[in-house]
Amino acid sequence: MNGGTLASYRALLKSAGVALTGAALGLLSGIPLGELFGAALAVVIARQTTGMPTNLPGWVLTAVQLILGVSVGAVVKFEQLVTTMTWPAVVGLGLCLTCQMAINYWWLHAKEGWTPFESLLGAVPGAMAAILMVSETHAKPSAKIVFSHSVRFFILVAVAAVISWWLPIDSAAAQAPSAVFWPGLLAVLIASLLLGKLVERLGFPAPYMVAALLCAAVSNSLFPDWVLHVPAMMLILATAMLGALIGSRLAQTTLREAIRYARAGLIVTLFGLLVTVIFAWVWSHLIGSSPVVLLLAWVPGSVEAMTAVALLLGLEPVFVMVNHIVRLLILHALPVVLKSQLARVANHS
Repeated sequence: MNGGTLASYRALLKSAGVALTGAALGLLSGIPLGELFGAALAVVIARQTTGMPTNLPGWVLTAVQLILGVSVGAVVKFEQLVTTMTWPAVVGLGLCLTCQMAINYWWLHAKEGWTPFESLLGAVPGAMAAILMVSETHAKPSAKIVFSHSVRFFILVAVAAVISWWLPIDSAAAQAPSAVFWPGLLAVLIASLLLGKLVERLGFPAPYMVAALLCAAVSNSLFPDWVLHVPAMMLILATAMLGALIGSRLAQTTLREAIRYARAGLIVTLFGLLVTVIFAWVWSHLIGSSPVVLLLAWVPGSVEAMTAVALLLGLEPVFVMVNHIVRLLILHALPVVLKSQLARVANHS
């Protein structure tokens, strides 16, 4: 093992130690999703005060996706997964997404003075991977775009956590079986990892989460006697890892930049929430679903975070996860469909 590899392992261990310490404090605080916020805050503070490197390897996100995907897939069967999305729900999601992007673009370009290209990237509701895919072709995303998306992420997760205070949690659904069938769980995780590599090559968003969801759901149908639930501590660890990933991104923004970009991120988030609340309320009457579940399914947050929130709060995590995956599929397809238009906008910005 050379010196560079050893140094990278040491940096990773330091980052993991800081994140886990913050997650433990957040968990003890009793705040909803405290492990996520605690890990993120600890990473940011460590970076700003000690200059500690906060870059995390890609396998961390892969692990988060696998754990969350299996956690959701373990509570459903494959036939239930296939029938989760209906055409009315897809239409409502598409209209909600269109309105979110249109209003966000107008504000960023007309009121904040961002360039058309920056406004387009900033208006994309909660799809950082799609933004990076576009930026790799045209230009590196500015700090304002990264920070505004990060601000939106934390506000939306906080809103989802606050919602839980007014909702009765389904204790029966929240209770996990007393024992875990570890051979079956490990087999599903390995199969999900292998399938995820294939799904990733096909360009799907959150590929390992999609693979884990499918593998767990199929396993649930084929082997109903297996106890595939993910232990609570493993789920908490995945949520903390997600917080560390977000914190590592936020830690690279200076305080002056944070103050300057916070207004845009806050206003765009409020617009997105207002649009989502309106559509969730209207569509809940049309399709007979809970407006709170639709709100959580259609807010422009990351699929990992919103799935974790739905899973921990007992708010139809399969429906929430599938809606976010469909939303991300649409957003990831936009750069391909609008490639020439994006190139023209980038050249004139």
